[in-house]
Amino acid sequence: MMSIKRLGLATAAALFATSAFAADDFSLDDVPDLSGSPALHVALEAGGGADLIIPFLEKFSEATGVEITHESMVFATLYSKQIVELQGGTGAYDLVVTETSWTNEWEDYLAPMEELAGKFDPEGVEGFRSYIAGHDPGILRMASTRDGTLVGVPYYTYTMIDIYREDLINDPTEKAAFQEKYGYELAVPTTREQLLDIAEFFTRKAGETLKGKTLDKPIYGVSLMAGRFPHVQDEVTALLWGDDGRWARVVRDDGGKVVAFEVTDEDMAKLESAFTYYQELMKFAPPGTENAFWDFATAQFVEGNTALIPFMYAPLWNWSNDVGKNAEGGKAAAAPVVGERPYTGAFHFAPSRDSKNPEAAYWLLKFIGSHATQTEMAKTGWASARRDALDAVKGSEGDDAYRNFGWIDAVLDQWDAQADDVDSYLHFNSRAFGKLYEQMTIIAHENATGQITPAEAVENWKRSLQRFQNRFDDAHLTR
Repeated sequence: MMSIKRLGLATAAALFATSAFAADDFSLDDVPDLSGSPALHVALEAGGGADLIIPFLEKFSEATGVEITHESMVFATLYSKQIVELQGGTGAYDLVVTETSWTNEWEDYLAPMEELAGKFDPEGVEGFRSYIAGHDPGILRMASTRDGTLVGVPYYTYTMIDIYREDLINDPTEKAAFQEKYGYELAVPTTREQLLDIAEFFTRKAGETLKGKTLDKPIYGVSLMAGRFPHVQDEVTALLWGDDGRWARVVRDDGGKVVAFEVTDEDMAKLESAFTYYQELMKFAPPGTENAFWDFATAQFVEGNTALIPFMYAPLWNWSNDVGKNAEGGKAAAAPVVGERPYTGAFHFAPSRDSKNPEAAYWLLKFIGSHATQTEMAKTGWASARRDALDAVKGSEGDDAYRNFGWIDAVLDQWDAQADDVDSYLHFNSRAFGKLYEQMTIIAHENATGQITPAEAVENWKRSLQRFQNRFDDAHLTR
């Protein structure tokens, strides 16, 4: 269990209350009179997420009379477009979309949630703590500064899961052939060795057989996201964290304050191992993977061209279920990733300190992140970061139940496994991480495509970390 000193009171309260889920019956009826207050401008991440959120923005506007405008941005531009406005103090965005790994870097620009609750909410800080108790404590920690100040309300997760062809893993013919070749039973991989064996086993040429039938096209073991996009470093991170490694170690004083970061020889050996392993997996990925992101990787699986996507974001689960339309007997299934320590990201709406209407911004993000709103969204398959919303829908029945909710148990299991680790990840404790994330992306891509060796990738990382961490964070590297 993480300490209260490290978490801060708001997040610690959520941690201890989660199992019992304090009641959150918040609704628009609880919003005070905001008539005549300034308009809100809200940043959104473009795509299906924005499309689902916009009706709730409209509903809030209709109920309160507050005009709301919004701007949708693709993920690749979210950081750069928002940070310019935040640093400039322009107040251009009343609510910003904050990726959890940017939380510490943006701390000076975001209004603490308890500060707003104390100022605007009749139920005060205690009422707000009750409101967030249904959220996952690990996700709340990611939406908090490294000293425990919550600066947003999470509304969407893209925790990675393993999406695999259940029909292949359970096929008797394939099981017998795998047993004969590798000497153990074919099953969902839980170790790197098993994953690599399965990737090799299911990589076949046209004319070979699969489930006893001749292939008219090749099939590959794995879909990967090796392009020069953030996703490739998320995959490497999952491998590293699954081996109990760190990009850098967080150093805290006796009071729990982050005072430095440390690069250890053991961690760098594990990072080199992760880079090396990724290159091995690339041998069993389809052509085009060197430029791939989540779209290409999922499409290859859906078309029946790959046997599993070992590290894929939970929101892609719905689409993955279309594999049955293209591969005879194809059925997708979800499991925790190898090592059970995936990249566990989330978006949280965070109020800008320069908002012209912080009161309305507070109530809007509280509405979007409420149990009622998140449950309504989760019923459509939305990847809510609110744990009680996922628990509320995961047992649903009906024709679309598996397609919408078949991913949830794998995500919840990983949240449980990983909760105590969040406090020690560089991603959620560095005030330079937005810049470090970009460096990780470049290095991981160059490694994946063989432009550099795993050893060179590690050295490039250490130089980048030294440069950016010491320049943009007062907690420097110790070595």
